[in-house]
Amino acid sequence: MDPTRSTLRIVGLTVAAIVMSVACIALGLWQGQRTLDIVEAERTALSAPIPVLDAATVQGHPGESIGRPVTVQGQYIADGQRLIAYRSWQGKPGVWVVTPMAVGANTVAVLRGWVPSADSSAVAVPSGTVSVSGILQPFDDFYGDDVVLADGQFAAISRSALEQSWGTPAVSLVVVLTDQSPDVTPSPQPVEPAVRTTNVPFPLQNAAYTVQWFVFGLFVWFMWWLWLRRAPREDAAAPTADSLYS
Repeated sequence: MDPTRSTLRIVGLTVAAIVMSVACIALGLWQGQRTLDIVEAERTALSAPIPVLDAATVQGHPGESIGRPVTVQGQYIADGQRLIAYRSWQGKPGVWVVTPMAVGANTVAVLRGWVPSADSSAVAVPSGTVSVSGILQPFDDFYGDDVVLADGQFAAISRSALEQSWGTPAVSLVVVLTDQSPDVTPSPQPVEPAVRTTNVPFPLQNAAYTVQWFVFGLFVWFMWWLWLRRAPREDAAAPTADSLYS
C-alpha cells in the first residue's frame, strides 16, 4: 500500500478514536454527576420534615418512615406521661420521659428526653398547644407487655404496654424530640435517635451507566491498538499494482 495512504488512514482512525473516546468520557462524567445529583436530591427530600401522620398512623407505617424527620403539633396528655427506667446520658444514670400527645383524634408517643431522676423538675409537662420536631423511631416491641416495674416505671418503650396504660391506640412509631416550641426551661435532655435517614440507597443503575461509558472509551483505544498491530501485516499481504500486471 502507498505509504501516504497508510499514514492518512492511521491519522484518520486516530482522530476518530480521540473523538469517540472524548465523547465517552464526557458522557461518563455527565452520568456520574447525574448520579450524585440523584443522591443529593433524595437526601434533601428525606431530611425535610413532614407531618407525623403523613409518615405513620395507628394502622402502621412504611419502612422508610423509620428515621424520618417529622413535625407534630398538639397537646401533651399529662396524666399519660411514663418514665422509662435504667437509661443513661453521657454515662449518668437516669430515666427517659415519654409523653403522649393528642393530635386530633390520634395519640402520638413523644420521647421528650432524659432526666437524672423521676423527681426532676424537668419532667413537668408543658401545657397548651406545643409544636415538636423529631425523628421517628420504632417501639421496643420485642419486650412485649411485661415491662411495667414495681414502681410504675417502664423497662422499655413498649407500644402494647403504653396503649394498655393509656387506654387508646398509639401511632405506630415514636417521635424522638429534637426541638420544641414554645421552649420550656427546664426540660428533659434530648436523646440521640438510633436511626436517621440521611443515608439513601446508592443508585447502582446510574453508577453502572457511568462505568459503562468509561469502558466504552477504553474499548475504542483497544480497537485502535488492535488495528494498528494488524495494519502492517495486512498492508504487506495486499497485492501491489506491479504484482497485478506482472
